[in-house]
Amino acid sequence: MIKILRTTILFYLSFLVISPTALAQDYSFKKHIGQIILSYCSDVVVDKEGFMYVISNNDYFAKIDSNNQIVFFIPMSGGIGYLALDKEENIWVCNEGSTIIQKYDTNGKLLQSLQLKGSNPNPYFKGMEIDYQNNIWLVDVANTNTHILKFDSKGNLLLEFGTAGSKDGQLSQPEGITVDNQGNIWIVDAGNNRIQKFDKAGKFLLKVGTEGSANGQFNRPRDIEADDKGNVWVAEQSNSRIQKFDSSGNFLLKVGPTIANGRTINNAWGLTIDRSDNVWFIDYSGFGIRKCDSNGKYLSEYGGPGSSDGKFSDPVGLHIDKQGNSWVVDSENGRIQKFDKNGRFLFKFGSPGSDNGQMFRAAGITTDEEGNIWVADKTNQRVQKFDTNGKFLLTIGSFGSADGQFYQPLDIIIDEQGNVWVLDPGNQRVQKFDKNGKFLFKFGSTGDYGSEDGKLGAPTDMALDSQGNIWITDSRNHRIQKFDKNGKFLQKIQYDADGSKLFQAPDVIEIDQQGNIWVHEFGNRVQTFDATGKRLSTRYFPMANLASMKFDRSGDLYWADAYAGVMVYSKHEIQTLITGRVYSDENQNCAFDSSDKPLDQIVMVAQPGEYYGVTDAEGNYEIAVDTGTYTVSQVLGVEKNSILQVSCPSDNVSDPVTLKTKGSIISNINFANKIISLPHLNTNVSSNRRRRCMTNTTIVNYANTGYGDAKNVKIYVKMPQYVIFKSADKPYTIDKDSNYVFTIDTLNALHSGVITITDSVACINSVRGLTQCTKVWITPANDYTLPDNSQWDNSDIVLTGKCIENGRVQMVIKNIGQAMADSAEFRILLNAQLAFRRNYKLEKGDSLVLKIPANGKTIRLEADQRPDHPRKSQTNLTIEGCVASTSDVVSKGYVDLLPQDDAEPEVAIQCLEIIDSFDPNDKLVSPAGTPTDHYTPTSTELKYTIRFQNTGTDYAYKVTVIDTLSEKLDIATLQIGAATHSYSLKVSGKGRPILIWTFNNINLPDSTRDQAGSNGFIQFSIKPKASLPEKSLIENFADIIFDYNEPIRTNTTANILYDVPKVINPVNQLSDSIIDKVMASEPEALKGKLSIYPNPTQHRAWIQTSDVSIAIQEVVVSNLLGERQTVTLSQTHPQALEINLQSKPKGMYLIQIHTNKGTSVKRVVVQ
Repeated sequence: MIKILRTTILFYLSFLVISPTALAQDYSFKKHIGQIILSYCSDVVVDKEGFMYVISNNDYFAKIDSNNQIVFFIPMSGGIGYLALDKEENIWVCNEGSTIIQKYDTNGKLLQSLQLKGSNPNPYFKGMEIDYQNNIWLVDVANTNTHILKFDSKGNLLLEFGTAGSKDGQLSQPEGITVDNQGNIWIVDAGNNRIQKFDKAGKFLLKVGTEGSANGQFNRPRDIEADDKGNVWVAEQSNSRIQKFDSSGNFLLKVGPTIANGRTINNAWGLTIDRSDNVWFIDYSGFGIRKCDSNGKYLSEYGGPGSSDGKFSDPVGLHIDKQGNSWVVDSENGRIQKFDKNGRFLFKFGSPGSDNGQMFRAAGITTDEEGNIWVADKTNQRVQKFDTNGKFLLTIGSFGSADGQFYQPLDIIIDEQGNVWVLDPGNQRVQKFDKNGKFLFKFGSTGDYGSEDGKLGAPTDMALDSQGNIWITDSRNHRIQKFDKNGKFLQKIQYDADGSKLFQAPDVIEIDQQGNIWVHEFGNRVQTFDATGKRLSTRYFPMANLASMKFDRSGDLYWADAYAGVMVYSKHEIQTLITGRVYSDENQNCAFDSSDKPLDQIVMVAQPGEYYGVTDAEGNYEIAVDTGTYTVSQVLGVEKNSILQVSCPSDNVSDPVTLKTKGSIISNINFANKIISLPHLNTNVSSNRRRRCMTNTTIVNYANTGYGDAKNVKIYVKMPQYVIFKSADKPYTIDKDSNYVFTIDTLNALHSGVITITDSVACINSVRGLTQCTKVWITPANDYTLPDNSQWDNSDIVLTGKCIENGRVQMVIKNIGQAMADSAEFRILLNAQLAFRRNYKLEKGDSLVLKIPANGKTIRLEADQRPDHPRKSQTNLTIEGCVASTSDVVSKGYVDLLPQDDAEPEVAIQCLEIIDSFDPNDKLVSPAGTPTDHYTPTSTELKYTIRFQNTGTDYAYKVTVIDTLSEKLDIATLQIGAATHSYSLKVSGKGRPILIWTFNNINLPDSTRDQAGSNGFIQFSIKPKASLPEKSLIENFADIIFDYNEPIRTNTTANILYDVPKVINPVNQLSDSIIDKVMASEPEALKGKLSIYPNPTQHRAWIQTSDVSIAIQEVVVSNLLGERQTVTLSQTHPQALEINLQSKPKGMYLIQIHTNKGTSVKRVVVQ
């Protein structure tokens, strides 16, 4: 049926629990079937991407794309609302009469709530604008007083002006407000039928208009908007038009009431102007959003009723079949539309009329066991049956009150025996037919309203329970009644325990999978009862004209609304929350002030239970918990601890908080920190695949996660042997070592960037199965603070290697630091099995050269650093595919079994096997562990990559990736890595952290349309907890959800934490002959004769010779990554050469001194 009654439901703020009868908190919007009807909207804004944001008197705030599809949908309090965009494109929302305004990001995430007021203690806001400085302007009309209020973005009152009246500068019933490009304020003075202009201090400048319908006159103006040229546009409700004026108030043009193609505007309301100067305005009573250009030319409309595929005009009937398809009665269009379980249009049948197969304001719909469709064709006074393809089969009934006749049949259901039950409200009865349409019996009243048990008064809907009983909304009698399969009255639900009526006018009924009865009535109130009639709950839903509600087999609630379309809600647990904010406390007063900065991506934990949350861009967090008593703390890993000092609470543990009831919220559990102004650079790299002869994508993420700016930043990318660099989206150079160098210059604190590289794998058959490793590093290196008790001897070991003749591998262990105080161990593995181990000790600059017979095997060299090395305990190098001849067999698949040499945050390595095909939705882990047992070193960071591909038949508008981590992983070590697309991240869960990546508006094409573009991936790393039992198993998988499809589960990765004993396999054992030589760093003629002072230094250093026969020929300065530095050299003395290091960042540098007697390498530290 169609409901014509509307109401304003109880006040509700999204995400805030303020009333036990607020909008349904345990059901959230999931999807929309077909295209939405934008009815009774009061305001609209459009972002730079062309997405619309609307607020409706039907109790919602939503984001809509250009195809009239909902991107997000947030229930709101009823009544008129106002929207505004700030310069960051966040959306501010204000409901008329509310004193609270809220800020949302473009993904619908609540960022901020402000309760605002000026001199009036009880304001009533009726208009809102955000100016170019993100100041908030509000119109307050409370108590006949009129004030214009200006606040900064934190809610501090900056300005207040205005009085009530009709004189210049006075206001009567003002509504719309805008700020032009000069900072002037324009206000819709609706009660005086004019607009007025004020300067930025609130001084009256001019007025425009009088009451009337001529050009430049107004009749109930509603909204106003200034364009970039200083012109203003005004929407008029009663004149149903838009008018444009210049900055002096001169009339320029009008749009409406009649626009293109015979269309008319029916009550113009809110309006906005996009970045192309197009004007978008609301047709309040005509429904939808209209769009015209800056010259008033009509361009398009969105969200109005329509007859194209997927559009509706009065959708009132709804049925969900066993396959999850939705059948919708599109009443005014005289047709039925079918949609799949994801809401995609499949087909339609029917047309307006009274012939067989035609429909006139049809209502109820259902399907039988054979898949035939039955429709209550209300105004044609009949029931029609169609086959699964919409072909007409038969009709039942005609107008009248005799058996088998109908008076506006509204609903239809089919029982397990195939019998057809038809609700005949005009005759106050229900009729039962067999599956061939033969009349069986009737029950209810006999034409007149009845109030006795079993009689009906204006019945509106019915539902079938699992026992075959029929439940009916007996609207006029304010009750619902239950009848058995023979029509015998069994039960009624009418009065509460205190004798009060439970219902005003129940109109829609449905029964869920648990057998509970859901009853909707006036005001969108839905009450739920068990089978005995006991009331279980009361909920309120948005929308204004519910006509039908149904449950599918998964428990999702479908809601057909004549003024909106078909909405789908899914049930979730009502959350019990602990919320708060994490911030840098600039003045150390343990309170969040205007000068303080929010801190995002701080993981939070509530104990006991280990419930997790994470802070957003505003520093806000929420942790979903059970009822109980908890303490909250920040989870700060090594990186955060190096740049943050906890201030309040000083021990990083909150006072205990107690949540006694489910759904309650404890707020303001805040944490203050002191930031250390140092940069902290890190980088990540990930490629979607390594497939021969195909274009692939490599993503490099780089970031300064510290709180100090980093200067002279460069990103280096070393591509693997068989991967061909094709292009990048940022400028680059190529250095002498064939590395691709991206110069960033200054990378500000808490800023990041992405480099997208297009590459391909060579079309060579022999490379299939080889592993290709892409290496990325960022400079300058981070500062590392050593503990006071550090035993590090300042040695620093690096490895190099290459294939040489006769299938051998040359590997070099070099000490680029100070002399080793004692020995360390190195090891060689052949195909992941230990083959050689020895100790080594190198002087400053010395090298140990190894020549290892590979003959196709994968060679891995591991060299331990000296104790307390600040960046890593071990360095390693793996080389694959060195053969003596083409006939040698190459061992494959061993490169990524053990950790890569990227322990430092400044270095990232990803290794992928070259393959020809793979499961497009999968999960990778590095290291993968030993071949058969998946043994992985116990302290190793696990780096996960989740890959996804849209293999469907249309664009995916939203992708969600859910990863439930093992309880054996340490959330404090979580590092989020590279990703192909922008996302929002949520951390939740109990005991096992749940990571949820949401890619809103991803618009991922299907693989048929764009094979390369259909792919995406994300990467993250995390370490196991310390002190886990030996051979602990860590498994991991992810669920990938495309739009509203069923989740796709990836493969499960497995790592067994075990430090394999360092025992050499005799089969693979290598002899000492692989040790080729030790290369000394300095010729004998130079030893002790060259020195650098002072060292450390701040600005300058001198190279001094103690032997006049030594002539310095060239000096080369490089950093620890081998990058050559430009310096100025000055000969200040015959035996002293000055090096000017004044412009160099702090750190360690290598000085290569080339002389007539050889080369010496020295080190200098710049402080």
